[in-house]
Amino acid sequence: MRQGPNTRRSRSRGNGRRQNVPLRHQTFDSNGPDVRIRGNAFQVHEKYLALARDAAASGDRIAAENYLQHAEHYFRIINQINEASGENNQQRGRNGRSDGGAPGNGQDDEDDEDDDTITDTRASLNA
Repeated sequence: MRQGPNTRRSRSRGNGRRQNVPLRHQTFDSNGPDVRIRGNAFQVHEKYLALARDAAASGDRIAAENYLQHAEHYFRIINQINEASGENNQQRGRNGRSDGGAPGNGQDDEDDEDDDTITDTRASLNA
C-alpha cells in the first residue's frame, strides 16, 4: 500500500489524463455581473457586446464598460484560439499536408471588426 498525500485513486474515468478538447468547441459558463451566459467563446463575446450596447443605450455607462471588459476577455480567448489554429495549419504545411493552399484561415478580418466594435462602443460611451 502506498503512503503519502495521494493514496486514493481518482474517481474520474480519465486516469489522470485530460481530454484534449479544442478551445473552439469548448463551452464557457460565464457568471457576469447580472446574467449567466453559456456558450462557446464566440457566442459569449457577442452576447457581452450586445449587453454593452443595451446598457450604453439606456445610459448606464458603468455597466456598459463592465460588459465591454467581459467581452474583451472573451475576445482575447478568441485570438488565442485563432493563433493556435494558425500554428496547427503551419505545422500541417510543414508535414507535407496541404490545406488548400490558402494563406491563413481567413478569420483575421473578423477579429479586426470585433476589435473596432469594442473601440467604437467605448468611444460612444465617452462622448
